[in-house]
Amino acid sequence: MSRFLGIDTSCYTTSAAVYDSSRGLVGEERIVLSVNNGSRGLSQSNMVFQHTRNLPVILKRLSPLLTQLEAAGVSSFPRRRADSYMPAFLVGKGTAESLTAALHIPLYEFSHQENHALAAIRNYPDLWGRPFYMIHMSGGTQDVLSCSWSGDFMEISLLIKSKDITAGQFIDRIGVSLGLHFPCGRDLEKLAQSGDSSYFIPCSSVKGSFSFSGPETRVQRDILKGIYRSEDIARGVLAHIGNALEKELTGFPFEPGRPFIAVGGVMSNAYIRHRFMDICQKLNLLPCFADIAYSSDNATGNAFGAFMRYSHENIQCQ
Repeated sequence: MSRFLGIDTSCYTTSAAVYDSSRGLVGEERIVLSVNNGSRGLSQSNMVFQHTRNLPVILKRLSPLLTQLEAAGVSSFPRRRADSYMPAFLVGKGTAESLTAALHIPLYEFSHQENHALAAIRNYPDLWGRPFYMIHMSGGTQDVLSCSWSGDFMEISLLIKSKDITAGQFIDRIGVSLGLHFPCGRDLEKLAQSGDSSYFIPCSSVKGSFSFSGPETRVQRDILKGIYRSEDIARGVLAHIGNALEKELTGFPFEPGRPFIAVGGVMSNAYIRHRFMDICQKLNLLPCFADIAYSSDNATGNAFGAFMRYSHENIQCQ
């Protein structure tokens, strides 16, 4: 039995997880960063402060499982690109570097985006080493990607992105205006369940990128009018995101038959998941998800990735 630690310090969640070579995921802890009521985000310095405070608490909770560690994985940057940098990830990286140096075990660095992909691949281990598509929808990202492999390393190329705000930002900004607490995804989904389809937001006629800035302006204006129910607006926002997904994805020349991983906090929404599954069926693509609990920010992907990288390296050395 060997165990592998994963750490992720993203914009709004401090996370750690432990993966066991025999039993799979055996432990996972996270603390969502505190955001003041009415606020729509945090400064990087506040993120760093809260991660620095939270990470020892999380690791203490997991301490009974932190035996027989063979390696660790950590999110060191948002994307695996030279220009991809965010101070929040340095908290997790520094902790992981200190811990692995003290224990004399390997540290594997992943991007936050790769961590999300690996959280889904944990459910579909046969995808390791196989090309796939991925959509990453969160508060800070709205990317459709093509993923191939060079050995055990993912090579990710961008296919479609947002030209302004992301679906996650759209949800959070409208949610805050409706009186919900940031981040608003879960509460807006719950609110939308009581809504009807009377509130409609038309999609842009332009294809080739996502755009939610115009729809947000329209919805904010309608909220101020006070003539629409909050639950109908919430349902209309989710329906619009689903329609935007269908417009952009059905307009792209995907290779039929390939797996299509869907991750990020927005993809923990049941309605968006079902719309994505319907779209994949139309395009003859295989939809693959992380479990809903592990679609939003967490460290399970890094723990699993450390296990896979360590296992392959040691097989090659034998």
